[in-house]
Amino acid sequence: MDAPTSAERTVYLPSMSDHAFTVAAAMRHFGVRAEVLPPPTQETMAMGLALCRGRECLPCFLCVGDLLQKCRAPDFDAKRAVFFMPTGTGPCRFGQYNVLQKSILTQEGYPEAEIVSPSTADSYALFGADPVGLRKLAWQAIVSVDLLTKVLHEHRPYEMVEGSAAAAYGVSLRELVAAVQAGGGSAVVGALSRAARRFGDLKTDRAEERPLVAVIGELYLMLNAQSNLGVVRAVEQAGGEVLQGTFSDWLHFVDWRRKDLSLRFRHYRNFVEGWISDTYQRWIERRFTIPLRGVIRHPPEAPIDEAMKRLAVCYEPVLGTEAVLTMARTLDLARHGLAGVINVLPFSCMPGTVVSCMAPRLREEMNGVPWLDVAYDGQEETNLHTRLEAFMHQAFQYHHRVLRAS
Repeated sequence: MDAPTSAERTVYLPSMSDHAFTVAAAMRHFGVRAEVLPPPTQETMAMGLALCRGRECLPCFLCVGDLLQKCRAPDFDAKRAVFFMPTGTGPCRFGQYNVLQKSILTQEGYPEAEIVSPSTADSYALFGADPVGLRKLAWQAIVSVDLLTKVLHEHRPYEMVEGSAAAAYGVSLRELVAAVQAGGGSAVVGALSRAARRFGDLKTDRAEERPLVAVIGELYLMLNAQSNLGVVRAVEQAGGEVLQGTFSDWLHFVDWRRKDLSLRFRHYRNFVEGWISDTYQRWIERRFTIPLRGVIRHPPEAPIDEAMKRLAVCYEPVLGTEAVLTMARTLDLARHGLAGVINVLPFSCMPGTVVSCMAPRLREEMNGVPWLDVAYDGQEETNLHTRLEAFMHQAFQYHHRVLRAS
């Protein structure tokens, strides 16, 4: 798609997570004007709820509201705006977001505003004069934030000076944005090396190891603190440590799915393209992990194909959807000694509901680990903290009774 490359147009990215800032920087490196929209709020969610049909999931409401808030800004020029809204194939409503959003923008008087939607069908091939180069740099942008987030989650629960880990993360994120905009590669490695020194210098107290809780589920909710009501910080404040799913894992899954289906239907060219993409992505991950080895304690996730083998004993991976990734990765993360699993999902989410229904079977494979399903519909859940307190009590018991005894 050529339109987003124009110097007169601006690509706006929803603020799903901090990855948006580095991905926008990757676009700017290739001459695409790119900005990140403000994080979702109760006001933007109300906008989305008022204009959607009521059967969409929470991320759809939030993204619609974010787009409309920008459109209604006094200085907004719809003819020079491109909204970045990835999509996907399959039964999930995520694949219809961009269609609905374009209809709403037209209805609200902004028909000139364009929506560009890279798809899982082509492993999110991007746009511009050098789409391959942009996709490679975007991958570096995503992996670097995933790694930095892991470092934050491994240090913040043990910090002796409150706020010191978040401060180190903030400075490091800004440096990553600058490094990606400069072209990535060695600049990102340098930024991650400096991040490692910052976190290595933090004063921490690990005398008492905390129960490790996996936060997994629907990608947007899992990564967006505003929509999941700060579940990661809530677990930390309740005495736990969080091992969160990553953005890069979703892209690995997309490539794995592409390769798997290509072999099944003998589309060998697609398989080779997927293999090349996966090889590059794994190389970048190894390269970027090296400067952080001294500050990351947990081992890296197993490759997707290995995680799928773990899942195959209780669920057929070829059935697809995000549910497959969530379940496979949860079984893989159990290697780290999980004391609990929190599955976050939008209310009525089909893949999330599949995971919830499979939870008893998955727990059998994980020695009965405590499990909590949290469905979000955009309302402040008055019982969330009560449920979380009960869950963390179970996680502490499991941590002391099962993990320490083994």
